[in-house]
Amino acid sequence: MPTFREGKLLFDFPADWQVVHYDRDADPTSGTAPGFYRRVVTNGGVKQVQAIDFVCLPLAAPKKLLFLEIKDDRLDTRAEGERRTLLYEAVLSKVASTLAGLLLAERLRAQLPSDEVQPLACLSELPLIEVALFWLEPPVPSNTLRRIVKKDGKTLLQQRLTAKLLQWDMPFTLYNLTDADRLPMEWQAREV
Repeated sequence: MPTFREGKLLFDFPADWQVVHYDRDADPTSGTAPGFYRRVVTNGGVKQVQAIDFVCLPLAAPKKLLFLEIKDDRLDTRAEGERRTLLYEAVLSKVASTLAGLLLAERLRAQLPSDEVQPLACLSELPLIEVALFWLEPPVPSNTLRRIVKKDGKTLLQQRLTAKLLQWDMPFTLYNLTDADRLPMEWQAREV
């Protein structure tokens, strides 16, 4: 079962999945090269693009991609509403930029035949694309009213992202560590 680290979290995926840490930076200590997104898409001055953290290809028919974005806001001190608005905008921007990057990877297939992203560069095959956000929020306030407001805000974020991504024909799911019983059986998350 391949395991990937994102911040202070570890993500375990099935052995038969192809998983790419899509927005991976170079790591000089381990000798890991930057991923396709860093090497090709943003290299050379391209600005205003972001990318999803993981792009996964479960090796089951029909063809399906999973875009998995990880956001750890536990130390974020911004107001709830501002944080959720920025997160909404960031997820949509990252999905759109990742789609553009995968389209570029598909176009460059002959020039980058051994790149790890190539099996995922399959947009011309019209795969089902699911988007999942794994979001860790700051601690829940002890005040009952604030807890209700926070829960309502999370629900509103999920509804907004679900509605917008369904316009793009992409199902959306929101997860966090407290939803351990709701996490898909295929992949799991845990703290380092």
